[in-house]
Amino acid sequence: MTDLEQRVEQLGQRLQAVEDELAIHKLITRYGLAVDIGDVERTAEVFAEDGIYDADVRIMRGRVAVRDMVSSPRHQQMVGRCAHQIGPAVVKLDGDRAVAVGYSRVYLRNDEGIEIYRVSYNRWALERRAGQWLITHRRTRLLGHEEAVSVFRAGLDEIVA
Repeated sequence: MTDLEQRVEQLGQRLQAVEDELAIHKLITRYGLAVDIGDVERTAEVFAEDGIYDADVRIMRGRVAVRDMVSSPRHQQMVGRCAHQIGPAVVKLDGDRAVAVGYSRVYLRNDEGIEIYRVSYNRWALERRAGQWLITHRRTRLLGHEEAVSVFRAGLDEIVA
């Protein structure tokens, strides 16, 4: 292989990594936008069919459970009055797998104005399946939760290692 061919191959690999990381950031952001408008299908489709959403309040296994959460009366009462802001996240790629670690914030409008409803630590495990990135496991813990620091520390250990 010539020097030029080697450089082109390296550039191709670097570009693929940038595109993968951007796709992951978009996927995570799409979750927030979809859940805010109560879009059951778009929210669920960012997860793998067998994906797990492990929130400190409950564990959802599979897209059906995510759909149920979004269509629940509790969530539907917040639609149009909540805003999920997710990220920034730090992403570590490993072929067709990745880990992302970052914060999420949920704002909620009530009669008195807009309040911070939730601030959480998050660790996302993702896989590229059939050419698209999907969340296989999201673990989120509310700031101050007894597991919050351990979730974040474990995620940081993964992305720094």
